[in-house]
Amino acid sequence: MTTCHGFRLFVAVASRAMTGVTAAFAATGLYYVGFAVFKVAAGRMAPLRGNQIPRLALTMLSSWIFLLGLVLVLGGLWLQIIALARIPLSEGVPIFVSGLVPLLVIAVVFFGERLALREWLGLALIAAAMLLIALSIGSLPPITAHPVPLWKLAAVVVPTLCVPLLLVAFGDTSPDGRHARPVAGIAFGLASGLPVGTAELAIKGWGDAHAKGFSILSTPYPYVTVLAAAAGFGIMQVGFQRCRVAIVATVMTISAKSYLLLVGALLYGEPWPSDKGRVWLRVFGFAVAGAAVLAFPRHDTVRPVRQ
Repeated sequence: MTTCHGFRLFVAVASRAMTGVTAAFAATGLYYVGFAVFKVAAGRMAPLRGNQIPRLALTMLSSWIFLLGLVLVLGGLWLQIIALARIPLSEGVPIFVSGLVPLLVIAVVFFGERLALREWLGLALIAAAMLLIALSIGSLPPITAHPVPLWKLAAVVVPTLCVPLLLVAFGDTSPDGRHARPVAGIAFGLASGLPVGTAELAIKGWGDAHAKGFSILSTPYPYVTVLAAAAGFGIMQVGFQRCRVAIVATVMTISAKSYLLLVGALLYGEPWPSDKGRVWLRVFGFAVAGAAVLAFPRHDTVRPVRQ
């Protein structure tokens, strides 16, 4: 009992001492190290298929390497809840995207992945998009919690969970042909990005909610977070097994964070910049982010080597 009380006290003190920006950077670091561990786990799993969800879940949860990565990602989730309760989405999203840099280093150095010129162009466009969004922030508004009606949350959550799952399930019904062109990860990145972005939308609501402790379970946010994250991580794991982590994680990140910033601002009432110049910077940033996803090639020239 004393140990449990001491741990809760430590968590409470650590949460109060941590600023929103510090929590955002720490969450980003844990997320992407966890994704790298997911990639290692994917290389040691039996072949995963999106149309066999029970088998997919059992295979993932029976891998101790995957569970290790999951612990890291859940730690990032806890820190992201702290971050999004203290800083606006417009400030948090560029920080979250910055984690792509160490992940790309891991992909190149540890997994031996190589990027074509067109793929480097896509990464450069992502950097430019995040810079434009960061420049559009201006003076930050105070953080206020806006209650979200259940119907509005459902209108956002249901399509972004059902559509990617259906696309992956129906798109994975035929076996891999010997002469089939291997996808480069765009489809898996987009399909996992929407559920992950939805989970982060729920994390934002979790951080803003007045409910404390176990009373948070009376809100829909924890359940949306778990369901959306499970769907996103499952699709991501299939993509990591078949494609390069640099491509899947990059496209997933840009689609998830763009969705988080755009829909989250509408859902939780965070204002856009009042200055027209900053509004155009943000709009142009979203346009460049979309161009970045389109810049990546749809097919790979070689299949990834299993780790």
